[in-house]
Formats: sequence, structure tokens, C-alpha cells
Amino acid sequence: MTQIEATLLGVMIATIALMIGLLTYLLSRGLLPLTPSGKLWDRVYELDKLVLAYPDVFVRFMQECPRTAPFFYADPSVVPRTRDFYQLKAFVYFHLNVFEEIFLTTEGSGWIARQFERSDWDSYILRKMRHPLIREVFNREARLIYPGRFREFIEKNRASIEKPVDPDAF
Repeated sequence: MTQIEATLLGVMIATIALMIGLLTYLLSRGLLPLTPSGKLWDRVYELDKLVLAYPDVFVRFMQECPRTAPFFYADPSVVPRTRDFYQLKAFVYFHLNVFEEIFLTTEGSGWIARQFERSDWDSYILRKMRHPLIREVFNREARLIYPGRFREFIEKNRASIEKPVDPDAF
């Protein structure tokens, strides 16, 4: 084998390796978004599982739909700090965390946004945010807990979440 043949062989092997690397990269980029999308669906299903596992908490949550006065930040003499109180607050935090996760994950990738139907999920989040307990916690704690784009999205759509809650949204 001459030096020119050896050089050409080396160039061919390097080209093949480059093409395999490029193909691997493209395939991994195409499949990578499947993991976050699956995780988001799992989180939404977890909300449903909470309702099934703790129906009394959900009933109590739904009973608060017409509330106009503070609940979580009311004086303890008005709203006692009972087991129901803390279960409801945990339920609300879980909702807010799922909403933020949906928003941030779908915002970061056009592919995930299309697969996960981003605009429909934005509407879903805004409809659920109308619940007075969810809105109360968000209004009080958003700057501390949600300091980024999720809070900005909610603030930009403030008029939408200030509408009366639709109990059928849950």
C-alpha cells in the first residue's frame, strides 16, 4: 500500500466515522424530546391520581370555588390550621408546580411544544389558575417561588385568571 492509498483510506475512514457521528447526533436530537414529554404526561396523571387517592381533599378544594376572601393567608382564628388546611395547601402547591413544569418544558423546545400542543396547555393552565386557592398562593408567593418566565406568563395573562372559576375545569 502506498502512502497516498493509506492517506485516502484514512480520509475515507474519518469520513465514515464523521457520518456515523452526525447520524447519531441527529437521531438523538430527534428522540431526546420524548423523555420530557412523557414526564409531563406522568405529572398530569399524578394530579388525577391525587384526586382518586384523596377524594375528600378534592371535594374540599372544589367547595372553595366561590371563595372571595383569603383562605391560606387568613387569620388562624378565621381559617384554623387543620389537617384539611395543610392538605389543601399541598394540593395547590402540587398544581402550581405541575403548571410551571408544563410551561417551562414546552416553552424550551418547539418540537415538544408541537407534540404537547402548547397553546392548549397554556389555556389549561390559565383556566385552572382561576381557582381562588391556586390564585391566592400564586399571588402571595410567586415572586419567591416562581421568579422566572412562568410568573411572567401568568402576569401577562392576569386578566384571564381573574375571571370566575369554572368548576367543570377540574
